[in-house]
Amino acid sequence: MTSFMTENTIKNIDMNYIFNEVRPITEYGIKKKREAKPFRKGQEADLKKEFNKIRAFIESPRRRDIIDVLKHIKNIYETLERTKHNQVLDEVELFEIKNFQIQTEKMEKYLKTLSIDDLKLTPIPQLYKLLDPANERMNTFYIYDDYSEKLKSIRDEKKAAEKNIGVLKKAIKEEVEKKYGIKLNLKDEITISKSEQEKAEEFSNDANLRICGENYLNIIFKIKNNSEIDELEKRMEILKNEEDDEEFKVRQKISKEIKGYYDLIMSNINIIGETDYLIARANFAQKTRSVEPEIVHELEITIKSGRNLKLEKSLKEKRKEYMPIDVSLRKNVACITGANMGGKTVSLRMIGQIAALAGYGMFVPCEYAKLCLFDHIFISVGDDQSIEKGLSTFGAEIVNLKEALEYSAERCLILIDELAGGTNPKEGYAITKAVVKYLKSKSCITVLTTHYDNVANDEDVQNLQVAGLTLPDSDDLFKINNIEQISKYMDYRLIEVKYKNDIPKDAIKIARMAGIPEEVINDAENYL
Repeated sequence: MTSFMTENTIKNIDMNYIFNEVRPITEYGIKKKREAKPFRKGQEADLKKEFNKIRAFIESPRRRDIIDVLKHIKNIYETLERTKHNQVLDEVELFEIKNFQIQTEKMEKYLKTLSIDDLKLTPIPQLYKLLDPANERMNTFYIYDDYSEKLKSIRDEKKAAEKNIGVLKKAIKEEVEKKYGIKLNLKDEITISKSEQEKAEEFSNDANLRICGENYLNIIFKIKNNSEIDELEKRMEILKNEEDDEEFKVRQKISKEIKGYYDLIMSNINIIGETDYLIARANFAQKTRSVEPEIVHELEITIKSGRNLKLEKSLKEKRKEYMPIDVSLRKNVACITGANMGGKTVSLRMIGQIAALAGYGMFVPCEYAKLCLFDHIFISVGDDQSIEKGLSTFGAEIVNLKEALEYSAERCLILIDELAGGTNPKEGYAITKAVVKYLKSKSCITVLTTHYDNVANDEDVQNLQVAGLTLPDSDDLFKINNIEQISKYMDYRLIEVKYKNDIPKDAIKIARMAGIPEEVINDAENYL
């Protein structure tokens, strides 16, 4: 385990689900989320600043305005890199830069209202002026005449030539229409049937007409340029090439000047990305009714009404109620005992999820939380068996345990579900007892669930017990006969208990509620 969390831990506490639900708008915000690093021990003050920013966006009346701006911000990474490598931008790319400047100016005004020191954009009015020399303040880009006197001269001559060509063609068109009593279409064309041989021959001999197309029925005639028009069109072609050359020089100059602002633009991109990611977390906090956790230096986790977000959503879709859990971990090792289906694994995952959320600078799904930061978070649950690696359930548990113990001297959160449950009970108990003894002196918090008696019979080990089943009347009990109904009678709360020789045994009760024959139930009770 060389990172904050292994892939297995990320999966088991549903962090991928959560990060998928945190949705920045821009490519810059998505990049910030993808590159997010956890806050670790020693970074408590930095995390507090991060929480202050999220809270500022939650409380800001300008959040909706900023979101509207973010929706109009496009990815200009590639465009900027082209300028950095002295490549000439085209008009679309120059428009992208201009649009980015427009949106940056808008956002800069909104961010000022939040007064967050390290979330301040740098206005670049000289860059905007470069891209809008005519000061039109429009969300478009054009290579204005203002950029070059030569360009203006070329365009003026082009316009004059176009106008002259238009006048000459109009005169020819009117002459042809008057001569033959016809009406040419908008393309200066007329179509006649081949059966009109006399008219076709007359049109063919006219100096102002030429054949531009025909089929087996018709011939299409079009007005013909005279020598003056031909000369003007040749000049137009030359002017067009000169205009393209001059526009290229203008774009080359603008691109070079944009390169000079590369660092400032990248700094603004970074702030926009951070703003986007902060707002995404603020939105997620409100959507999930999450709160700002209190971050402490001491080894502690206290959670009031904690919820596992993915499970809560799943239950809601099934129209089932989620029971929040309180937990206060004050010792290095805590054992959670209780029957299967008592929610022990859910509690482990909830603890890991809340600790990871806080570590990644996010509000947490509960009414209140106070916890420390961890260098590593680790969870091992019973379904970690790896068929591909040829490991049994117990083998996979031991591999996971080895990874956790290697880092137990650091500030870790270690969550273990049913340690050694996949081997024989005597050895399983011995291993579990030994692991508890080893971890209780380490500078980490360990929470493990177990079915083994006497694991927590140590004053240095905290013993938490699932409240368990609250059974209905015996007559109603026999009518249930459906394991799906058990959740109605299960109290998932964790209650701190003093040392007991035996852990709760609700398995027989669950078997009875599921409809197992009473003869089997009675024998099981006798054996117990």
